[in-house]
Order: sequence, then structure tokens, then C-alpha cells
Amino acid sequence: MVAWTREYWSEQAVEKSLRAYNLAFRPQAVTPVPRSLKKILICAYHGLGNFLMYTPALRAFREYFADARIDLQVGNRTGCEQVLEGSGYFHHTFDMCAKASWKRWREHIKRIQAEHYDLLINEFHSNSQHLAAMVSLSGAPYRLGHVRSPGWPDRYGFIYNLPVTMEEDQHEIDRYFALARKLGIQETMFNRKTFMMLEKEHLVWAREFLRGMNVPPEAWLVGVQMGTSPNMRWKQWSPQKFRTLCELILATWPNAVLLMLGAPNEALMITEAMRGLSERVVFAVGDTSVKQVAALVKSCRLLLCNDSGLMHVAVAVDTPVVAIYGPTDYRRTAPLGPLHTMVSKHVSCSPCFRMDGPEKVLTCPHYNCLNTMEVTDVFAAVQKLRIEN
Repeated sequence: MVAWTREYWSEQAVEKSLRAYNLAFRPQAVTPVPRSLKKILICAYHGLGNFLMYTPALRAFREYFADARIDLQVGNRTGCEQVLEGSGYFHHTFDMCAKASWKRWREHIKRIQAEHYDLLINEFHSNSQHLAAMVSLSGAPYRLGHVRSPGWPDRYGFIYNLPVTMEEDQHEIDRYFALARKLGIQETMFNRKTFMMLEKEHLVWAREFLRGMNVPPEAWLVGVQMGTSPNMRWKQWSPQKFRTLCELILATWPNAVLLMLGAPNEALMITEAMRGLSERVVFAVGDTSVKQVAALVKSCRLLLCNDSGLMHVAVAVDTPVVAIYGPTDYRRTAPLGPLHTMVSKHVSCSPCFRMDGPEKVLTCPHYNCLNTMEVTDVFAAVQKLRIEN
């Protein structure tokens, strides 16, 4: 049994202890995995966009294990648990912070053991010593997860008896489908379209919000997200260029209205960048739930954004996207489907933010992938989308 004394709190000691435990006690998985499994726990320590890219695989899990109780475990406070809220996909959602103390995790692991799950599903975003301990000690006979792959130096792959590798340039949606495939789910159940659940109340809220902001129903409403997650500002296009692009859109199309979107910590940046612009600019920055902002995005004719979680929200609710990509590996996260356009300069050194970490992008001396992207490059994509839609 893994010891819970202070000496085992270092990551190296935890890894050593878990390796020994799994070598002695990890069950051998019987394949094929029975479709009759009754209790499944899915861990999802994602950002919002990553969880949305998980939804096609989650749909396949739910359809394949139609009679099973499926629970969800989250804990990163990204709002991803709201995406499928009300869908009936999950019986119960555990909220357990990945960085909580070992004391709290010990208590949580006891709860998981008491549930007697048949299958635990982790993936490459859910990869920490705490989760590794939970999976190892869960008692679940089937343990499915991504393991060391090209560009992905996974540390705890030994905990899984249903290991799945990833391809280096594989889209994230397809990486999740690889998990489903390992369980015996057939390709005929795979649909790459992402989705989220929006209730009538959220659509009504968005309609009333826009009415209260005097946005006419016939307006060509363009959502604009200038920001990115705080720890990834390096993939953010210049707010000054966003401002110039917004001016050009308003001057070109008299019926255009801009809906400024973003997190509360981006409010100052957005209001400063748009100061003094036309009255045809509406602000909805912060103070909205995930489903409320999704309903606003669904009301838009277009979302103009950086590579972000909100970009994936737009894809999920079928709002066309013009997405600005710089260092991010577009092969892994690009918006899929004919409605959407990715704008990128494709300089020789990009994408430099790969699965193995941010070292290259953090030490980049020039950021030419973003700095050489001009307003005209993005405006051309907006014009094309306007003509086609």
C-alpha cells in the first residue's frame, strides 16, 4: 500500500511508490472490454476548449455504454463541467482540485474506492501524481489512459492496463477517439462535431441582453475576443491591431455591430483598446457563465478571436470562426469544419508550442508568427466569410 506520510509527498517518491504498487497489484485487463460495464468514472482536468474537443468521444462513450452509470471528475475551475450540464450524460460530478492536499486526496480516494467503478478513463490533460494515486488505488479492473507518445513525456503511464499512444500531429479530437477505440467502440460511432448543451433559458438571456444593449435584430453581429488565457498571452494578437481591424469592419459594413467578449481580467485591456470607438460596440466582458457567453456567441454571425476556449465554444454552437493562430500547434487544435477559417502566417519555426511544453515559445526572440500578421490578412478572411455566409 502507498504510504501517506510526509516523506512520500515529493513527486519522485510518489512515482517510486506507485510504480512498486502497480507492479504488484495492477490488474490485468481482459480484452475485449465488456460493453456491459456498469460504473465508469471519467477524469477531465481540461481547459474549456480542450473539454469541448473531448465531447465527440464523450458522446461515443455514452452511446456505447448506454446502460452504465458514468460519473465525471473535474477540478481546474475552467467551467468545463458546465458544457454538458443538463445533457444527462453524467450521473454525478466530483469537483476535486488537482492541487489539493494529500489529506483531501486521501479522503477522495476512499470515496472512489467505495464506488467500485468498473472503468476509469484518464487522458493526457489529466496527468498528475494525485490522479495517478487515485487510479492506482481505485480498485477499478479497467484503467484507460494516454501514455508516453511522440512529444509527450508522460510520467505515469504505468498505471494503465489499457494504454493508448498518440500521434505527434494528431488532432485532439482524434486523440480522444483513440481512447474510445481501445474500448472496442467502432468508427461508425465517431462524429468529430463538437457540441455543448444550451437550454432555452440561456438563449432567452442572450436575446434579452442584446435587446437591452439596443442591438437591432437585423444587425450583422460580430463577436470579438482579443484575449487568451492568462498563462498563454504569447498566443495573443496585438490589441492595437484588433482595434484597427474593428474600425475597418465598422467602416465597411454599416449594419455591423461588435460584441466584445472576454474574461473579467481582460476587461481593462479591452476597454482601453476600444476606447472612443463607434456606438456600434457592445461590451459583454466577464460576469457571464459559460452557457451565457455560449448563447451570446451563438447569436453572432461570426466570432473573431485568438486560438482560445471561446473559439471552441463557437465551433460547438455552429457560429463561424475566424481564428488567429501564432505559436500554437494548429494540427492539434484547429477549428474543424467548412464554416471556420484559421489565419496563420506559417513561418518556418511555427508551430513552436508543442505537446512537450512551452520552452520554445517562451524563449522566442521575435514572435514573427504573430507580429508579421497584418490587419489586411485577417480582414480578407472576414470578407470571404461574409460573402460565403
